[in-house]
Amino acid sequence: MAFKDVAGNEGVKRILRLALERGRVPNSLIFCGPEGVGKSALALTLAKALNCRAQAADACDDCPSCRAIDAGTHPDVMTLTVEVQKVKAEQAALVKQMACLRPMTGRKRVFIIDDAKDMSAEAANSLLKVLEEPPSFLHLILVTDSPHLLLPTIRSRCGVLAFSPIGREVIERALAGRDFTPEQARILALLVDGNFDRARELVWEEVQALRESAWTLFDAVSADDRPSRFLERFGAVPKSAQEELGRVLEIFASFARDLLLLRLGGQPALLLNPDLEDRLRQAAPAWTAARLLDLLADLDTLLVQLEGNMNKSLLATTFFSDFMELRHA
Repeated sequence: MAFKDVAGNEGVKRILRLALERGRVPNSLIFCGPEGVGKSALALTLAKALNCRAQAADACDDCPSCRAIDAGTHPDVMTLTVEVQKVKAEQAALVKQMACLRPMTGRKRVFIIDDAKDMSAEAANSLLKVLEEPPSFLHLILVTDSPHLLLPTIRSRCGVLAFSPIGREVIERALAGRDFTPEQARILALLVDGNFDRARELVWEEVQALRESAWTLFDAVSADDRPSRFLERFGAVPKSAQEELGRVLEIFASFARDLLLLRLGGQPALLLNPDLEDRLRQAAPAWTAARLLDLLADLDTLLVQLEGNMNKSLLATTFFSDFMELRHA
């Protein structure tokens, strides 16, 4: 994978290419940003570019070095991942020992640490010694979605590159090249909120089934005679349904946004759920713009709370109560 093959974050890629052209890539970097935006992929591409035998500022994907890195067999490029929720101190000690050894076959030795925020204090302190005086041939890339959880002493010794969510249009174009219709690609790109990794894992039939289920629940909560269906599904949330609750509420938010668009006379081409336009138009008269704005605010708050350790069943019950108040206000 060369720089052009990593979706989005053109600014970050431009900085890295320029640094490669000038031979001034920092020895220590932090790649930070939301999940699924290509941080690890770009870290690996940078490792390839630093060692590529055919190009100076990119990866050719074809030379022995690039192929070995892709296969995970290059002796000078190592990716450390979280094990048992913590980067093992033994792994950090290995990095410390190998940091002073010259590369075996490549130009540069590169260590990539995924989920760097989960390093133990012992592991972080061990890496700190490497960061204080790194040899010119060593590059250490810390990948994290929470840079503030890294030790301040580590952050101060690293260059920081901040990644953004992938643009909707970028994801839509990428999905359109994977046997999705333009409408399917558009719907999927809107659902993943800039998370390209998640977009690549989606199966249209599964997404469509989830959207149908979500609409059934949304319609039921909006009706006077069927609101309990939501509580029957999520009032006592088993672990297997906790992730589904978040996905359903995200889809609820897309319904509310579309209803608001229709209430305000917006263009149908802007609908997040264009294939559900008839249903949305039928439901829209029952809602005022003010109530839909309140609903969207409640959903935003709830989705943030779901990312924490709060009781999921309690959150679902609270949302149901708030939804019913908005519906009948």
